[in-house]
Amino acid sequence: MTPDLEHAFGLAQAPEGALAVFAYCREGINQAAPSLLTTASVYDLANMRSRRVWTDDPAAYPAGNFKRLDRNRFFELVIEGRRPFHSTSIEEIAGVFFDWEKIQALGFESNLNLPAVANGRVIGTINLLNRKGFYTPERVAAAMRWQPVAMLAFLLLQQDPGIANFHGDAVDGTGLTEG
Repeated sequence: MTPDLEHAFGLAQAPEGALAVFAYCREGINQAAPSLLTTASVYDLANMRSRRVWTDDPAAYPAGNFKRLDRNRFFELVIEGRRPFHSTSIEEIAGVFFDWEKIQALGFESNLNLPAVANGRVIGTINLLNRKGFYTPERVAAAMRWQPVAMLAFLLLQQDPGIANFHGDAVDGTGLTEG
């Protein structure tokens, strides 16, 4: 499945367009590079934190929570470099994410963070987890074809903060800080 931008733009025009475009993006990415746990995050660089705005596993990673953002390889590649970060082992994940033990306990050892970029900056990421060795360069390249659709979803999200976490709750400054 390749992205159909005409379809994505049509979805964007409907009420709650961000939700529809994000669902389409997730479906496409999961065909290209399947995920066993998917979240979406936005970034508050002034306070060096991210906020989970969507999750398909609210028990493990609830929407609305903040996550500490550290200056490390992830930050350099994704936030500054506007490129994806992917790994195929828990050791690589442990090198950048403070919650690596939780990730491992959930059975995951491979990840992909796909940045949505607009006006030269990352406006959000789609974050995928899977089993050890899963996110190979070929799968990353296939997932990256969905970057324009991800960008559209995050831009729409910025236009309608009333659905900012895709579960009907506005991002209001509350939420737990992880890490």
